Amino acid sequence: MSNNTRNYQIVLAAFGTSTGSSSIYANMLKLFEERFKQKITMGFTSRVGDPKLKTVLDNLSSDKKMDVVIVPLCMIPGRVFLDDIKKVAEECDHSFKSVKVAEPLLPDERIFNVLKEELLPDLKKTKLEETGILFVGHGTPDKDSSLIYINCAQNIKSLFPHSIKVAFGNVEFSAPYCKDVLGELIMSDIKLLVIQPFMIVDGVHIHDDIKGALNRDRDDNKIYCHLLDVYGEPLKKRLKEMEFVYKPGLGAYRGVFELFADHTMQAISKN
Repeated sequence: MSNNTRNYQIVLAAFGTSTGSSSIYANMLKLFEERFKQKITMGFTSRVGDPKLKTVLDNLSSDKKMDVVIVPLCMIPGRVFLDDIKKVAEECDHSFKSVKVAEPLLPDERIFNVLKEELLPDLKKTKLEETGILFVGHGTPDKDSSLIYINCAQNIKSLFPHSIKVAFGNVEFSAPYCKDVLGELIMSDIKLLVIQPFMIVDGVHIHDDIKGALNRDRDDNKIYCHLLDVYGEPLKKRLKEMEFVYKPGLGAYRGVFELFADHTMQAISKN
C-alpha cells in the first residue's frame, strides 16, 4: 500500500527557536510534505514556537479510523520528548485510532555517516593539523539520555583524521561541557575552528553562548568569563589569531531528514 493511501496523518513536533534558523524547520516541513504526499502541520513545545503541539492535535478532526504519527524533530529521548511530546500524545489518543510517536534522531548511529559526508569536503580545503572541530550539544537533565551524549563524544572523534583536533561539549545540564573542551581547542595550535551544532537548529545557544564567547562581544557571556578565568590574557590573543566557521544545525542536512523520514516509516508500520 502506498504512502498516500494509508489512513494516517503526520504531525511534526519541534522545540522552536527565536532565531533565523527557523528556516531549517520550514525546509524540513517542505521535505516531509514532498516525501509523504500530504499536508503536514508542525507544533512546537517551547514558548518561542507557535502553534503549540497540543493545539495542532486538538485542531485535527477526530477520526477513530485514523492513526496520527507525531515526528519529534529533536535529538534525544530526553525531557522534551518524554514530557512535552509523549504526554501530549497520550492526552489526545482518545480522539483517533492511535497516536504514535516516532523516535528522535538519536541514538541512531547513522548520524555519524551524515556528519562525515557534510564536513569532510570542507576540511579538504584546510590544513588538517591547523584545524579543530567543536560539536556543540544542548545537554539534558535526564540521566539516561545524557549517556547518549557521552557516547557521541567518544565516537565522534573517530570520524575524522587524527591530525584534526575534535571535541564535543554540551552547553548545559550534562557533561562533557563546552566551557571545558572549548578552552583546550582555543589554546592549542589550531588556526581554524569549525563549530558544528549537534542540535536540530542553531538557536540561541550557538548565536549567543558560543558566538558570544568567541567574538568577545558580551562581557557577561558565561562561557567567555569562564575561559578568561582559566586562561587569562593569552586567551584574548588566541581568539584574535583564529578564524571561525559556523555550520548550520543538523536539520539543514538532507541526510538528517532521511533519518527522520525513516523513523517516521518505522512508526507508521508499528501495530
